[in-house]
Amino acid sequence: MGAATACELAREGASVALIDQSSLPNPQAASFDHSKVFRFAYPDPFYVSLAVDALKRWQALEDETATKLLTQSGALLIGKRRPSFETQCYDALRSLNLEAEMLDAEEIAVRFPQFNAEAFSYGVLDPSGAILYASKAVRALIALAKKHRVTIIEGERVNSVEQASLSTVLIVGDSNKIRCEQAMIASGPWTRKLVPFLADKLTTTFQETVYFEPIERASPSESSPGISFEAGSLPIFLELDSGFYGMPIHQFGAMKIANHYKGTEIDPYTALPVVSEAFIESCRAFFGAFIPELADARVIETRVCVYNNTPDDDFIIDWHPDIESVLVVTGFSGHGFKFGPTIGRIASDLLRSRHTARDWQRFSLARF
Repeated sequence: MGAATACELAREGASVALIDQSSLPNPQAASFDHSKVFRFAYPDPFYVSLAVDALKRWQALEDETATKLLTQSGALLIGKRRPSFETQCYDALRSLNLEAEMLDAEEIAVRFPQFNAEAFSYGVLDPSGAILYASKAVRALIALAKKHRVTIIEGERVNSVEQASLSTVLIVGDSNKIRCEQAMIASGPWTRKLVPFLADKLTTTFQETVYFEPIERASPSESSPGISFEAGSLPIFLELDSGFYGMPIHQFGAMKIANHYKGTEIDPYTALPVVSEAFIESCRAFFGAFIPELADARVIETRVCVYNNTPDDDFIIDWHPDIESVLVVTGFSGHGFKFGPTIGRIASDLLRSRHTARDWQRFSLARF
């Protein structure tokens, strides 16, 4: 969010600096992974419209940086009952005249034979679903920021923010002071300490991610005739009863699976846990039920993600209550990455004029 905002501001002639306690992109940030899910499918038309705007901006960033950031694969929301999150997503998409298909289990089995049709009742297919190459996208934004003469300050931790008579002061390290007209705090899971008044509004949780390489079969069988797990054959899948979601092969010949249910609360300033064998086995159990051919897939890589959660999973974009020149942009709750360029536009508008054309009151602190 910081890099996207910096690009927008610098394009319009502002003097901007990006400051991070690590190298950029920060390898412990929630935005750092090979991939994130992009989708229009939300049960709320408000978020659907944000995603529509974000897709246009991601595609513009692809063109501007000559970098492939998205691979379209469609997203399949697997459902067992009605009404449900899945049917609400379908209704929200159709209410905005966006494409969506309601498929029964048999139709899904024909179109996507990877799935065990006995494990669910129906699915909602969102054709906008795409693999969004997260780390590559952040690197593209940082490179673009540099091109627009944004100053990059790495390896410097901002420990506090103060109001001076004519400026905002960022306290870096023990005593170094950086003065600016305005500041934006987009510090992800580290926000609770940097912005203490949000300490009881945000929780940071440990989320586990695994990359599996499907086993190549010696020859197709009658039960699995040439099943493919590549994008174009397998959609992104989300099964929210269990919390599991995943995407087709896209990294080192492997596909990603994770669980969106909130994990154990952690302190991001301490060493992060590692992905457990128990979680890997739970992924295999999910595959065994829903995508049986993957139950014996090989683990290629495990990764840790830290969610920065609000109580209602809506984001926070609002002015600091005590320092009027500081905009706080945080609490993306494990689903915010896809909106990055749109959040950057909203935040840059607010920093320049305290006004933006898009409704942002949903993200205000007043709701707490």
